[in-house]
This record gives sequence, structure tokens and C-alpha cells, in this order.
Amino acid sequence: MTKDFRNRLTLALLVALAWAGVVRSSDRVVVESPKPFKATVEALKKALQARGMMIVATIDHQNMLRMVGTRLGGSVTIEFGKPDMGKMVLPMSPEAGLEMPAKIYVYEKGGKVYVSYYEPNFAQYSEQFADVDRMMRMTLQEVVAEATR
Repeated sequence: MTKDFRNRLTLALLVALAWAGVVRSSDRVVVESPKPFKATVEALKKALQARGMMIVATIDHQNMLRMVGTRLGGSVTIEFGKPDMGKMVLPMSPEAGLEMPAKIYVYEKGGKVYVSYYEPNFAQYSEQFADVDRMMRMTLQEVVAEATR
């Protein structure tokens, strides 16, 4: 990988991360975990699966940035969902697919571990999805609370 390519990739990642923060900063939830990074990630996965959630992907940002010569503490995004919810929501409002799968981001900063996610907002696509928002908010709160005890 050339130095120019690495620099462009790093810049693209930073711009994407900055843009994501600008677009959805008001509904972001951040919870500090007393557990070490890996234990927090595993506890989140276990809590999600216990509630019938399917883990779709685990993105290791730390590993990706290591490939371009940047050292970073723990940094993982867990993408998850419940196929039954997609079955209910997407036929009625395909644009709501932008909200799926849901994501939880776990990261280290200043020697501490944090868990972060955006509040679900399916109701922006249809008022009929207000119950989906409530259910997902409750699930996320429970999962994060359980994983960060």
C-alpha cells in the first residue's frame, strides 16, 4: 500500500467519522463501562444474543487503522438486528433500511471504555413505527446497562 493511498484512506475515514457526528449528534447516548474493553464487547454481544438479536458484523476499527500505520486503543462497532423487525418495517417503508442494522460502538479514550449508540428513529419514516422506536430504545438501554455493570 502506497503512502499516498494510506493518507487518502485515513482522510476518508476521518471525514466519514466527522460527518456521522455532525449528522446525528443530538441523539447519541454514551455510557462509561467499568469493565475492560474486550470484556465490554463480549458482554454486549452476549446481552444482544440473549434478547434474540442477530449480530450481523463486528467492525474492528483498531485493526483497520493499524493497516494504515495508525495506533488506536480498542475501537469496535457491533452491528445487529432482528430479522422479524426488518420484515415488519421494510415492506412498509424501504427507506427505513438506512437504520438497519442497528449499531453499538465501543471505544477506549483516556484509559476508559465507553459504549455509544444512536437512539432509534424509525418514526421519522412513519408514525406507525413509534412502537418500534420505544421497543428498540428499551432494548438498547437494557443491553448497555447489563453489559456495563
